[in-house]
Amino acid sequence: MKINTFTNLAFRVLIYLALRKNHLVKTSDIADAYFVSFNHLKKVITLLIEQGYVTGTKGRGGGITLAKEAEEINLGGVFRLTVEDVALAECFASPTNKCVISPACRLKSILQDAADKFISELDQFTLHDLVKDREGALAMHLAIDFIEVE
Repeated sequence: MKINTFTNLAFRVLIYLALRKNHLVKTSDIADAYFVSFNHLKKVITLLIEQGYVTGTKGRGGGITLAKEAEEINLGGVFRLTVEDVALAECFASPTNKCVISPACRLKSILQDAADKFISELDQFTLHDLVKDREGALAMHLAIDFIEVE
């Protein structure tokens, strides 16, 4: 199963923010760190703000931070929020399904079961699981400056 770019960016934004706990982060900083489109990232962040995962402050001194503790952000919940359609095969897209074997095919139920197990596995983890004991390694990789500004 392959996650889409939107979902991937949502996870990456949350990781970035978790590594900068209690710091306002600019969207442009995240876009630069991950070499991704600012405009696409802005759409992801807007959804994360709307859903209460991220808090945003507008203006010159503004930025974004996590709205919840990393332990409270469930990966399965983020996945469900950001995936438009988990259509693993044509038969999952009911209105547009033109597969002639759909009525007798068992593949759909097997694939649905596999997708459910995939998402269920994500439900077992939080954002904290992605960043615990990783702050140093990820920080160096992303060239993050962890010096507290007082």
